Amino acid sequence: MKFPLLFAGLVSLWSLSALADEKPSLAVTYYHYPPHLLVVDGKPAGLYAEQVEKIATAAGFDVAWQPSSIDEEARMLDDGRRLICTTGRLRTPDRAAVWSFLPYIFDVVPGDLVVADPTQADKIRTHGSLVNLVRDKSLIGALLESGVYGQEVDTVLASEKPRWILRTGKTDLQLLNMVVAGRAHYAIVPEDQWHFAMDENPEIANLKPIHGVGTMPSLPIFIACSRGLPKSTLNALGDAMANLGFTYQPLE
Repeated sequence: MKFPLLFAGLVSLWSLSALADEKPSLAVTYYHYPPHLLVVDGKPAGLYAEQVEKIATAAGFDVAWQPSSIDEEARMLDDGRRLICTTGRLRTPDRAAVWSFLPYIFDVVPGDLVVADPTQADKIRTHGSLVNLVRDKSLIGALLESGVYGQEVDTVLASEKPRWILRTGKTDLQLLNMVVAGRAHYAIVPEDQWHFAMDENPEIANLKPIHGVGTMPSLPIFIACSRGLPKSTLNALGDAMANLGFTYQPLE
């Protein structure tokens, strides 16, 4: 009669051990953003996904990957009700007011580029600045809803809400395809995304890249998280990044 009791006791001990081994989950959003963040067979892959897994593991968390889009991710961070982290975002004063950023450089991303319909390229070049360009109602621009294009340009877009600037595209590839399809005269995208997009749609190679109009330069990105995440979680993630050799960057 003692064996059933002994067996039950062992099962209880195994159950308690299994529970003790479980790590808390950290929700992290993902979407296809080559070359460093890929969706392969419906799952996140690539350098950024691997790095986030390493950071979370070192901090004592399991990653609970959440499919999203770049704009949906930004809306969730703005709203603050869902507790998530990201695979890296540019830091701006407006974002810093409502998002939490870890003070370690996650990556440095290439600067932006204006990519134009060939028939409008010369006209776009004459503007000389991005602010003048986005204010030109004769030229339709394609930009991401949550894109960052420089403080002066972002202020114009937010305060003046020019109706000739389309912000319905969800990816840089979609923005460029809008120009190819004649729905927009230009798009503003990171330079590396322009090159990757040409692999997806060879017609994009017919568009004209335009430099020298004040687009965003190469800048560091940081892991951004919901403001409501506990300070202990953010500190653990930051300590993990330090131990893994990420460069510390004070956030003022």
